[in-house]
Amino acid sequence: MRASSQSTAAPVSDRRGAFRLLSDYVVRDKPLLIKALLLLLLATAADVAGPILLKVFIDDHLLVENFELRALLVLLLSYLLSQVAAAWLRYQQTLRFCDMALAAVLDIRERVFAHVLRLPMAFYDRAITGQLVSRITNDTEAIKDLYVQFLSVVLTNVILLAGIIVAMGLLNVQLMLIALTLVPTVVAVIYLYQRFSGAAVGQTRQLRSEINASISESIAGMAVIQAGNQQRRFTQQFEGLNNQYYRARMRTVRAGALLLRPAIDLLSVLVLVGVVWGFGLQQVNGVAEIGVLYAFLNYLSRFTEPLAEITQRFNLYQQAMVAGSRVHQLILESEQQYQAGTARISAGAISIRDLAFHYQPGKPVLRGLALQVPAGGFYAVVGHTGSGKSTLLNLLLNFYTPSGGEIRIDDQPLSALSHGALRAGIGLIPQEPFVLAASIYDNIDMGRNLDPAAIERAARQAHLHGVISGMEQGYQTLLGERGTRLSTGQRQQLIIARALAASPRILLLDEATANVDSETEQVVQRALSELHGRVTLIVVAHRLSTIRHADRILVLSHGEIAEAGTHADLLARPDGLYGSMYRLQQQARRVEEAEDV
Repeated sequence: MRASSQSTAAPVSDRRGAFRLLSDYVVRDKPLLIKALLLLLLATAADVAGPILLKVFIDDHLLVENFELRALLVLLLSYLLSQVAAAWLRYQQTLRFCDMALAAVLDIRERVFAHVLRLPMAFYDRAITGQLVSRITNDTEAIKDLYVQFLSVVLTNVILLAGIIVAMGLLNVQLMLIALTLVPTVVAVIYLYQRFSGAAVGQTRQLRSEINASISESIAGMAVIQAGNQQRRFTQQFEGLNNQYYRARMRTVRAGALLLRPAIDLLSVLVLVGVVWGFGLQQVNGVAEIGVLYAFLNYLSRFTEPLAEITQRFNLYQQAMVAGSRVHQLILESEQQYQAGTARISAGAISIRDLAFHYQPGKPVLRGLALQVPAGGFYAVVGHTGSGKSTLLNLLLNFYTPSGGEIRIDDQPLSALSHGALRAGIGLIPQEPFVLAASIYDNIDMGRNLDPAAIERAARQAHLHGVISGMEQGYQTLLGERGTRLSTGQRQQLIIARALAASPRILLLDEATANVDSETEQVVQRALSELHGRVTLIVVAHRLSTIRHADRILVLSHGEIAEAGTHADLLARPDGLYGSMYRLQQQARRVEEAEDV
């Protein structure tokens, strides 16, 4: 079972980072915020005017039986106008806050996704896909609540409270002071709620990411899970995470149920008793008016409601801050750095000198590698699992920084080449084809806006043009998720066409024939033969038959070159690693052929 996170609320430094991230958008949208606040002030003024108008009606007209029609009509129209204005202004103010929120989420989500695309491959060695998806989608969506559900509500209610306090003060200062005792007690309630629920809120965000990761992992490996009869184990793993999430959520619910609405309601009842008691004393002394009591009771109901709203929104505030801290942590991840020079890969000659690399200190993967590959050369790299073959390709692609030594291309340090120069000059054909749910044309082009002639030429070089021409919609045929319209071999040919479309000077193949049939392997061999001498080829191969015609074959063992030479030279060595590997593969192939007969 995946180890569950024990994270609690975000550390203070992370919360400060999250606050900076979120406050940047408030500052950016300052004109919109000012408009929203202005609308809010006008709406509050219209809202608090209602009880004052009713107080005038009660004390100056109803109790003294003064029913002058003109004065009553003025009061009625003023009251109706104030309520309609308050509703319309609040509607406009809500639109402004929603605009700010959605614009912020739009920008943050685009910014985070663009940042993720620029992170080094070392980051993805430890990253979990489901958690990354959760940060880009769920966490950025939670940030929206900071604007719509928290910032908007808190500002609205704080200004409403200020307006109500001013109106109370104009009516009766003593009763206003009694009502104000509610404010410090609510602040204490909010503080206690944050103390009790902060850790649980942080844990729920982390556990939600782990649930997403578990679901994503299970769906991706469904065939293996069912073939290995592992449904029960994965179900138990998911239930464990789900139960942890349930318990964490219940802790936040209990804290909210105890300290938010019920506590505020209790405090408001106590303040109401205090106001009625204070009014009773004033009535005895003959200084109170019935209209004032009505207005105060009206204001008091509106006074406690904003406080209750504010306290309830602090749950969303905590979630938004935790989500913001998680997004901020992701943004702080260092991006892959490239030079901004104008150097280009023109010929494709590769020089490797004393190359060393390790993923973990003290555990070298490559050590002291030296290699000279002329432009247009065809070099193959073979070796047992863990010998460093794929690592060598990753270093050539500048996915990782060598621990020692140097890689030069066309006598230029690899680190001196810009990102554009590297990706234009080096093509990669991975072992696992990555196919978009788009058309064949789009899969070859990959957003590079290549000429249609270049797309067709690349398909011909990959010996895929005939297959594409036989489809009803040709190059515009939609492939579906993971390229389901194509066979395994055809998907590999598609990836070869994609790599060749931009006419790279260096082509890297990472066990491109490991998972294809013999027919597709022959197609790949033909393509390599046609490219030989025109493009520098570095081929990592599991099937040794694919690289028999290579100019030079390197046999890696424990990160070092154990043997080097042509296919014939290496087979001539009686006790060589390459010879033993080749004979084992030939024997396995003969067994397969005999079984097929």
